[in-house]
Amino acid sequence: MGLSTKRKQACFLPRDFKPLGKNELIRLGSDNKGGYVVSADAVTSTRYLLSLGLGNRCEFELDFAAMARLKRLHAHDPALDADELREAGRRSILPFFGDTPQRRRARAHLKNYRTLFTDRGPDFRHSRDPIGLSEGAIPLHEALAALGSEPGRGFLKCDIGGAEYEMLDAIIEANESLSGLVIAFHDVPARLREIRVFLMAMKDFMVLDNIVADNRRGVDPQGLPNVITLSMSTAFPVDPHIPTAGATRRYKILNEPDDPSLIDFEILYVDDQEKGTR
Repeated sequence: MGLSTKRKQACFLPRDFKPLGKNELIRLGSDNKGGYVVSADAVTSTRYLLSLGLGNRCEFELDFAAMARLKRLHAHDPALDADELREAGRRSILPFFGDTPQRRRARAHLKNYRTLFTDRGPDFRHSRDPIGLSEGAIPLHEALAALGSEPGRGFLKCDIGGAEYEMLDAIIEANESLSGLVIAFHDVPARLREIRVFLMAMKDFMVLDNIVADNRRGVDPQGLPNVITLSMSTAFPVDPHIPTAGATRRYKILNEPDDPSLIDFEILYVDDQEKGTR
């Protein structure tokens, strides 16, 4: 079990997972679930964003588009239906539908969605087609090709509930096109070796900027977090460093718990034998 204090609970990852902590970082999206800590340089270098898993507010994509001079944004999320979203927004203006917070959230989501995918033209689009290796899904390399990124100008967000492991080989092969990526890994204790191999393969091209553990998903008996989200950026930025308002090297200040009502996790990086990590 993790070591508990009043405000934090320790969880553990292998020492070679520890971020280098050299890049200036910035948080995009919500303060809690739906927000991600990424390299400021990666954002300012990006012109093409591929988002797998929009979630229910689109705030990360909205902030990213506001900071980067995006030429194209392709988002894939089978769970998000544009017609249902518009209907929820329509119902939100009716005084007898739900409580005020529900109506406010529905209106905000619809507004964000329209700002991203209605007001920006055909190069900013949401598709319900899934990405992956399952039948009927679009392979990641095809989605990246459709994005049409220039070398070092594409950013990938991947938060798709466990299907991320199908993407790892394609991400490694596409490294030259990427300025950065943020990816959520699920079922971490059982698949720690796969994540480690992925990080080893990427280290020649990208640096590990940040890792945060999802405090809603708990830890295993060895204290390994069940879900982590990590961000990486290219080791050789396309653009020279440009100071960005809000960026900081104190990344822990930017890492907020997914659920603020629960105790937060603090990741400690240890040798494998210390906690029996594999």
